[in-house]
Parts: sequence; structure tokens; C-alpha cells
Amino acid sequence: MAQYSFKTAYTQARELYGLELNPDEFETIGLIAWDKIGNKSYRLYKYQTTPLLDGLGQYYIDLPCNCDVIEAITTNYEDYQKTTPTNLAGNNQNGWIEGYVESRKFNTGTLYVSGKYVKYRQELNRIYISDKFDVLNVLYKGFIADEEGLPYINEKEVDAIASFCMYSNMFKKALMTKDQVAMQMAQMLEQQWKIKCTQARVPIYINQNEMDEILNVATSWDRKRFGKSFKPVR
Repeated sequence: MAQYSFKTAYTQARELYGLELNPDEFETIGLIAWDKIGNKSYRLYKYQTTPLLDGLGQYYIDLPCNCDVIEAITTNYEDYQKTTPTNLAGNNQNGWIEGYVESRKFNTGTLYVSGKYVKYRQELNRIYISDKFDVLNVLYKGFIADEEGLPYINEKEVDAIASFCMYSNMFKKALMTKDQVAMQMAQMLEQQWKIKCTQARVPIYINQNEMDEILNVATSWDRKRFGKSFKPVR
């Protein structure tokens, strides 16, 4: 799948619509359109780190600067049932069993990460955790960007971003001049943008692995479904 520089969308807007914007205006409007489309070319990152203690007695870790979406934060042991009616010290054997099961897993997928999930809160680029952990596994997505920090886009995203830039510019002119013809033109461009935005959200190509995953979800009778209760029927 071909990837284009983000500024290709501005070239498209200028050649197709005759739009003239300064670089800052284009980047601001174009990034808004790109975010609305939602197709972000991500790269998965995974690393281990040790939490630090701040002056207020809170444990924290700092996220990398390219972190956009946190997929999971876990610690270095598996979650297991600790309580037991026969042992006040807890059922540590369950922990060994879960660790063994984890070691035998394979073909788990790129988004899978081992370990017990950790409760946390995020403040800007910092993660705070309530308990002390020796090790944290962090799995996150960072979008692929060029040397200027702008994302790469595909052909359909180029068309959609150019359309949104033209719509935004025309709508602004219509509001400033109170021109009905300009407002009608802006409404027409808005509809065009929505169509192109929808088209850009559809993958250009679905490979066999992706289709297999879609078919697995579509044909699995025991998959989780929204709004369905999984409580046992008495």
C-alpha cells in the first residue's frame, strides 16, 4: 500500500480546488481531518521499566514521547485467585499453574501482552500506579511519522483531507461574508467531505490473515457480544 507525505494533501487541495493556505493553517486543519478519519498508521512498541517514586510518595513511569495509545500495562506475574477457604496464606499454587499456562501459549497475536493488568491513571505523559511493582510491561501504539512529525497517509486519505481543507475554508468565508451562495457551496463541500471520509476509513486492501480474523469473529458462536449477559441460567 502506497504511503504519501502528509503535505501531498495540500498539493491535492491546491491543484484540485485552487485552495491557498499557509503551512500552519494547512497542518492544523489537515491534522483535524486526519484525526476525524481515524486511520492512523501505528507501530507497536513494547518495553519493560521500573516505577519511580516521586516526592509525594506516588509511584510513576514516564511514557515515551511518541506514545499515542496505551494498549496495556501489566506486571511480571500472572493474575490468579489468591483466596482459598482452607489456607489463610493464600493459594500460591494457582500462581504457579497460571505461570506454566502462560509459558505454553503461542500464536497470541501482536496486541497480546503477558502479566497481570495494573490499575493506573494517566496525567499527560506520565502514568501513576497505586501499588509498588518491581517491573511493568508497557505495550503502546505510536503513529508512524516523517522527519517533521507529520503522519504518512494513503491515497484515499489524501483526497479526504484535501476535501476537508476546502470545506473548512469555504465555510469560514461564508460565515464572514454572510453570502448564501458561499454557504450553499460550503454545504455541498461538507457532503463531499463526509463521503470521502467514509471511503478513507475502508482499508485499501485486506490480506488473507486479516480476512481470516474477520471470518473467525463472524463465525464464532462463543464470542463476546455487546449487551449480552453471560451469567449462568438457573
